[in-house]
Amino acid sequence: MHNNKTYSRLYRVLDTCIDIEAPPRIVWEMLVDFKSWELWNEFIPMVEGNLRIGEHMRIKVVPPGLKPMIFKPEVYLVNKYEEILWGGSFLGVVYRVDHAFLLEPLPEGKTRFRQIERFRGPMVLLMGSMIKKTEIGYHQMNLAFKKHVEEKIKKNDES
Repeated sequence: MHNNKTYSRLYRVLDTCIDIEAPPRIVWEMLVDFKSWELWNEFIPMVEGNLRIGEHMRIKVVPPGLKPMIFKPEVYLVNKYEEILWGGSFLGVVYRVDHAFLLEPLPEGKTRFRQIERFRGPMVLLMGSMIKKTEIGYHQMNLAFKKHVEEKIKKNDES
């Protein structure tokens, strides 16, 4: 028998979302344009690698108020226009993170952009502050991504 209270402290989930005035196809194309992330994304300004199952990406994460960190997550799932899942174990088995980007179609050609991050392992007990700052970073990233997509669409409509 395990202590549910202890287990829940070893497992944290962040779930953020924002609605974007663009269809999933356009949101997807801009999401996977990783070279442009440095222009609009202060939280994850660098993503390198091939977005293929089994490949390892190289990402730079800059949580608000913390030093930049480099991670090399493995790509687990890519469903074009719908979802990306990557993650990995860091520091062995004491810390595991999985991150999902989800695009949910909404009426009138809009898209709900959702990010879910799951933290697991004993290290989670010591990461409360970092996880809170990470959540702030995802909210800021969502707002910046929405602005980036909608401004680009507006600019293209004006051309």
